[in-house]
Amino acid sequence: MKKSANAAGAPTEAGRLLTIAQIASAPFPYDLTASPRDGTVAWVYNERGARNIWIARAGRSGTYSARRLTRYTEDDGNTISGLAWSGDGQTLFYTRGGVWWNGELPVNPRSLPEGSRGGAVWAVPVTGGSPRRIGEGWAPAPSPKGDAVVFLRGGHPWLARANGRTKAAPLFVDRGKVGALTWSPDGRRLAFVSARAEHQIVGVYDLAAKSIRWICPGIDQDLYPTWSPDGKRIAFIRSVSEPEVPFTCRRECTPWEIRVADAATGRSRAIWRANDGVGSCFRLLFNSRSSLFWGADDKLVFPWEGTGWVRLYGIPAEGGSVEFLTPGESEVFGAALSADRTRLVYSSNEGDLDRRHIWELSLPNGRPRQLTFGDGIEDLPVIGMRGRTFALRGEARVPLRPVEITEGGMTDLAPRAIPADFPSADLVVPRLVTFQAADGLVMHGQLFVPQGRPEKRPAVLFFHGGPTERQMFAAWDPFETHSHLYESCQYLANHGYEVLSVNYRGGAGYGFEYREPPGFGAGGASELKDIIAAAKYMHARPTVDPKRLGVWGGSYGGRMTLLALAAAPEYFAAGVSYAGIYDWLTMPEFKSRRAAIDPAAAQLAHESGAVAYMNGWRAPVLLMLGAADSIVEVNQTTALAARLRKQGIPLETLVIPDEVHFLLRASSWAEVFTTAREYFDRRLK
Repeated sequence: MKKSANAAGAPTEAGRLLTIAQIASAPFPYDLTASPRDGTVAWVYNERGARNIWIARAGRSGTYSARRLTRYTEDDGNTISGLAWSGDGQTLFYTRGGVWWNGELPVNPRSLPEGSRGGAVWAVPVTGGSPRRIGEGWAPAPSPKGDAVVFLRGGHPWLARANGRTKAAPLFVDRGKVGALTWSPDGRRLAFVSARAEHQIVGVYDLAAKSIRWICPGIDQDLYPTWSPDGKRIAFIRSVSEPEVPFTCRRECTPWEIRVADAATGRSRAIWRANDGVGSCFRLLFNSRSSLFWGADDKLVFPWEGTGWVRLYGIPAEGGSVEFLTPGESEVFGAALSADRTRLVYSSNEGDLDRRHIWELSLPNGRPRQLTFGDGIEDLPVIGMRGRTFALRGEARVPLRPVEITEGGMTDLAPRAIPADFPSADLVVPRLVTFQAADGLVMHGQLFVPQGRPEKRPAVLFFHGGPTERQMFAAWDPFETHSHLYESCQYLANHGYEVLSVNYRGGAGYGFEYREPPGFGAGGASELKDIIAAAKYMHARPTVDPKRLGVWGGSYGGRMTLLALAAAPEYFAAGVSYAGIYDWLTMPEFKSRRAAIDPAAAQLAHESGAVAYMNGWRAPVLLMLGAADSIVEVNQTTALAARLRKQGIPLETLVIPDEVHFLLRASSWAEVFTTAREYFDRRLK
């Protein structure tokens, strides 16, 4: 066989079969953050299931020296999240354990006999040494003064002294669930959001006075409290609470607004209100820690979808004319403001809707300037000392890694973290493709074509989850689940399958009409048109055997798989669904709101699920799930399995007893992907 070189220069044999462990052998980086005091950068690496904090410093030559700061070694399902610097830059606080979207939810993915435990907050010195446990809880928010850290436990804030000499104690108790902790610039007050049963309000806790001041409390959803540079005012977003049918498009709402309040009195006024129609529903910056920024020029920067694209706008904090800041029919994703509030960096797909690159914006009155280019994906930018810019970058054959962005290009912060034997040369470069659904909507996807083997092949359609705010790329990207799913597509292609990964309607990156299409989801299943269009595209491929087309996906992608097999059975020979949604009406979001949902809407939701098409189901299927999944509950799979058995459809299952929706262990991902590939081998080869 022909010899070729991988990313590290080691020879490999092109065309060899790989295990999923080989393809997933590079660590996955996340929570990139820059020190407030010097040029140090920190992030978390998921190293085959063992999560660790890494730091890097630039040497005189411009190269970086990187090292692990923690030494966790097991694939134990313990996440690390909420990475945050102390005010003096000498300590990193983090949460370990629990599930990443809620550190208080106890999980036990290893089925340990002693049972599950929630997350705990830890502190580790940047100079090295053993981590120190602060206390049970999650989401640490260190004071800018460097003397204390506040974190959440049981929905309430707790305070601990940074020196560790006293035990953590409750800061205050609120009847709501507290979140979005935001310190004032002087470190004397703490803004927060109190989530109540039907609304959210912003409060400010004064540490010296031990008192709470509510900021213009209302009956709606108040979000993203943001301090002015002088600490005298607070801006926040108010999004109107309105009943809605779950899992349907939201094309129009009562318009949201930006309010600015006096922090001392709590009085506020709306300085801007969205227009009716497109853009009336608030769209956050999905890959960003905030969606509202207060610049040094006393202007607020915020995202708005008024043109049908999520772009950045600016407005004086006192109110006035709105200034358009970012160009084109494109969207903005992750964003970060510099410590001096004069520079904003953000990721955007301007000029290339199937990729993301880093841009910068000088405040005030600066023009956007593109900082990164090429065929890769760059996202989640941060700004360090002396204006240095960092981000995460992934390519088709080189996994995601942290980089510094300079005028000369991008420099890897930890080049040796990717294994020397990583099989880059054995991977394929996906092709960006488009095809049209029956209603005229143009679909986007990535086509993975195996190396060699030009004869008629088996093929697989893949559908990602979400789909809101989600987009697959022809490269590794900063959403960890999607990076794993990208690896699964490479894995199937390496084993001889032609794979089409579909960015179907309802997802991000292609504008309002793509993300909020009429009749979507439980409102009519208009995404079925995308399934059929993708199947027809693959059936027409000269290298694909149309009798050996499979379909698979997880979560909403599992729903797409079930819908495909039930409503378009003539196209598919087999399917694999992980945590797929079978019947909308038995989802928790529907059950909790059933009394408020119009009977006609409930009937349409039933007709939009795979449950309504079961008489047409023909193909065999593999159903997989994590039994501790609280997002798509086990009853979705058990009800479907009972119906399939009754109809005599060949059925196989894989259950991981104590795993959650977003699998926590590397071994669980490997088991899911290997089982799916082996199943397709039996059914399609």
